[in-house]
Amino acid sequence: MAQGISLDGGIILEECQYYTTDDKIILDLKLNHPVSYDMTYSEADNQIVVELPGVDGGNFYGDVEINDSVLYRVSVDHLLDGEKGGLRIVLSLRHKIPEPVAFRVRGGTRLLIEAKKEFRQGFETFIAPGLAYGHWRKDTLQGPLFVNYMRVNLQHPGLRVAPVMADQGRKMVHELAAQYGAIAGVNGVYFAANGRPLGFVVIDGKLISPPYFNRTAAGFWADGTVRIDNVTVVGEVKRIAYDLNSGGFVEDIRPIDGINRIRYADELIVYTPENGPTTGTNNYGWEVSVEGNRVVGVGQGNSAIPENGYVLSGHGSAGQWLRNLEIGDYIEADWRLTPDWLQEGVVHAIGGGPRLLRNGEIDVTGQEERFQADITRGRAPRTALGVTASGELLLVTVNGRQSNISIGMTLEELAELMRQLGAVDAMNLDGGGSSTMVVRGIVLNAPSDGTPRPVSNALLVWSDAE
Repeated sequence: MAQGISLDGGIILEECQYYTTDDKIILDLKLNHPVSYDMTYSEADNQIVVELPGVDGGNFYGDVEINDSVLYRVSVDHLLDGEKGGLRIVLSLRHKIPEPVAFRVRGGTRLLIEAKKEFRQGFETFIAPGLAYGHWRKDTLQGPLFVNYMRVNLQHPGLRVAPVMADQGRKMVHELAAQYGAIAGVNGVYFAANGRPLGFVVIDGKLISPPYFNRTAAGFWADGTVRIDNVTVVGEVKRIAYDLNSGGFVEDIRPIDGINRIRYADELIVYTPENGPTTGTNNYGWEVSVEGNRVVGVGQGNSAIPENGYVLSGHGSAGQWLRNLEIGDYIEADWRLTPDWLQEGVVHAIGGGPRLLRNGEIDVTGQEERFQADITRGRAPRTALGVTASGELLLVTVNGRQSNISIGMTLEELAELMRQLGAVDAMNLDGGGSSTMVVRGIVLNAPSDGTPRPVSNALLVWSDAE
């Protein structure tokens, strides 16, 4: 509240102007005499109220609708309280703002009310030794934002992080945390409707799901080190056959595009028994079943995978290459991760993408990692993972698709957020309705579906001190 000086006499409001800029709201009042005034800001009602006892509003009474991201109405009305009556001006706002300020100029005959449009408040607290939770709310020009985050010190004894899989297709993150006895967690990598992960997952040193394309992943080592890098599958299939023209053996080589994932145009994919009993492919390609380095079967799609072998599945040019193989032909196939985290001793890993930060600089690699527009464009609920310069792990969710709570973030905005939280390297995880953060069994974000979405996997945090 601010107060000025009151002088008796006919006091008239000569001018009433309001301005909005990209970052401010300004109310400019000019009077014929200095006056006393009360200025209050109501967070509950999102209103700035200016009361001018004994002032005549002249021709300024009424309501004016404002086309602005924050200020939407200015109302000038009679002040009914007090013996002298007066003037009451109300600025109605779309969301909370910082406390406005009032000051007088020109000997008190001009009153200025100024308010900044952006507002941020929040807190951070430890929920276990080495594990902090924080959140903040920020009202921006585009709309409100609500962010939850955890800081995990993996060098702290008794703290560990690992991905888990839902044992029946899909479960909500708080159900997975309860099932596995974790104190906290977030959702993980993308997944198909049947719960199959669409990206890299390693649990206890075992490859659960191979990488998709050359997308970003986070690896966790036994010493608490976290590494963010692009991980992919590289390899080749080599057909060795006798050439009548040369009178010797020749090699015909085709690169492998992936393992145990959806086959796309012109790709050659390897399916091993870890994929399931069959390849699950359509009939628009060609497949070769291999056992003991010999072709044992051919077909168009959904081939049975030999228990001690694999299936090569090709589409387009890759399918035509496979059609040159006949039952009994000798072939060799070799594939591996690059970088080969399994050989380097990674304990756990979780995929996602695209990358957000690289060495402290924003580097959003949506196009390079072949993400579609539903991921790369526009604002959405987001989940992200980052690593600080000291090696601390950051897990972050941003509410979205809720205009009165949080509008979500673009990937570029998410990258900047991760940098503000201290990350030097960061990556995006599955988002949208999947975005969920759980601490001690409580879902702390507001899922955009209205209720938490069942997911196929999650990244959980355990604390021995819980």
